[in-house]
Amino acid sequence: MNVGKAIVTILNADSDITAIIGNTTNGTLRCFPSAMRQNAQTATYPYVIYHVVSDVPLNTKNGKSTYDYVTVQISVYHNNYTTLQLLVGHIQNALDYTSGTFNGVVVDKIFFQGASEAFDDTAGMNGIYVYNMDFQFNLNL
Repeated sequence: MNVGKAIVTILNADSDITAIIGNTTNGTLRCFPSAMRQNAQTATYPYVIYHVVSDVPLNTKNGKSTYDYVTVQISVYHNNYTTLQLLVGHIQNALDYTSGTFNGVVVDKIFFQGASEAFDDTAGMNGIYVYNMDFQFNLNL
């Protein structure tokens, strides 16, 4: 199971998101797993980081789980608050209550769970705005 493949595929398919986020030099969306956290001093804004918070299997008596509940935190970073809010809205609209097969990952449904925002005044020259959104991905394995 690789929920990150589904996230990147869904976000990359939304022209409102790609118009704001843009792509890296190799043509992929600036959306990274938490293991590839960006250096705030040299990062190109905006970008998105996703982090799997938990993966809870639906256990059965007869074998391994074929259905998982995966909670993912998606963090959006930008040096412009107004554009950050616009991007956050597009990301929430793209993911919330979405289902389908995305890059081989079968998503039964995605549910928006909540959000919080922060400002890191130690990042970069002028600080950075961060918006954290939590989503539950119900996945068929």
